[in-house]
Amino acid sequence: MTKNRKIFITGGAGFIGSHLCERLVEDNKLVIYDNGYRNALKMTTLYDHPNISYIKGDVCMGDDVEKSMKGCDTVIHCAAIAGIDTVIKDPLFTMQVDLFGTDNVLKAAAKNKVKHLINFSTSEVYGPVAHESTEDSPTTQGKTGEIRWGYAVSKIAGEHLACCYARKFNIPIINIRPFNVYGPRQVGESAISKFVTKAVKGEDMVVYNHGTQIRAWCYINDFLNGIQLCLDNSEAANKTFNIGNQRGAATTLELAHTIKQLSNSDSKIVFENNSAPDVKIRIPSIELISNTLGYEPKDSLREGLEKTISWYKSNIKK
Repeated sequence: MTKNRKIFITGGAGFIGSHLCERLVEDNKLVIYDNGYRNALKMTTLYDHPNISYIKGDVCMGDDVEKSMKGCDTVIHCAAIAGIDTVIKDPLFTMQVDLFGTDNVLKAAAKNKVKHLINFSTSEVYGPVAHESTEDSPTTQGKTGEIRWGYAVSKIAGEHLACCYARKFNIPIINIRPFNVYGPRQVGESAISKFVTKAVKGEDMVVYNHGTQIRAWCYINDFLNGIQLCLDNSEAANKTFNIGNQRGAATTLELAHTIKQLSNSDSKIVFENNSAPDVKIRIPSIELISNTLGYEPKDSLREGLEKTISWYKSNIKK
């Protein structure tokens, strides 16, 4: 159990970050460093918690990151430009934030002599086809100049940077590759949050192309269990881990039908063409984190969706 640490969390106000703060706040001091762009923290009561300090800041401001991190022994770097729609709107900004911002966080961690750092990467590093991909599988970012893959390139470069800092400054660093995490308060771009919002409002649920794309979905609590294991076990140091749930696999069309059913919604499922590059299949191997740390996801896709839909029904306006 993570206790008595002072933890610096970049992007701590986001979807995953806010849930992570809820998990850690009672037994640790947390410094949330976030620009507030995607703010899920405002849907909680954490702002007033005595164990939380909130700093509005930008990971691209290296001096500010270093100063804000002082006194922290652990860093969890969640901040990034993410979500394919957002990435495509400004690919240059995406690469600058995700690469140079990560370098600033790592540099600050080295100067502040932190004892533990978790760096969030992405499952996008496996490219358009990832069927039970292991951490040793080749990373495939698609052709140069294709906007979608700039995000993956910046993230895999961030992983390499983290490994370099670990070697040079002897910082125990863990790279995390999340696979399609979902749940309440999701403020980013996700098929589940979009489908659930539309279903609850009774609006059309849009499925792109034929809806045959396959994703393995991981409920937020299971994902956080994986992060906590990384924080609490020395065996995790200087490793890269997939965190996801293989048993949460479904096609996009199956996902839409399941959400419509569980929501008791009268929404229509409609199809639209989308010629943008897409991932055909994304299912992780979680053998490494399971064997090393004992990670085992518990929530089935249906169970996670039921919890997610319940939250959305209580918190969004129809």
